[in-house]
Amino acid sequence: ERELGALWAKKSNNGSQYMTGHIELKDASGKVQLVVFKNKSKYNEDGTVKSENAPDLRIYLSETKEQREKKPEASTASTASTAQDESGDLF
Repeated sequence: ERELGALWAKKSNNGSQYMTGHIELKDASGKVQLVVFKNKSKYNEDGTVKSENAPDLRIYLSETKEQREKKPEASTASTASTAQDESGDLF
């Protein structure tokens, strides 16, 4: 009864790791599809932590294939590259 959802670790074609899954809001809108990326802006180029207060992971609403195809390609690519850590490691 306490579980809100589930996440699965995945690897993109370019080797970056991310998580995908869902949460279910029982008293609200139902199941919400998510995608989770490591917050690359938390770290300096050498891998040291830039800000201890920054979150480790960023959670986004997942888009369907149709929604992604309707967007201009540059917008989709910049969102993915901003959200992912260059090392590809989640933790």
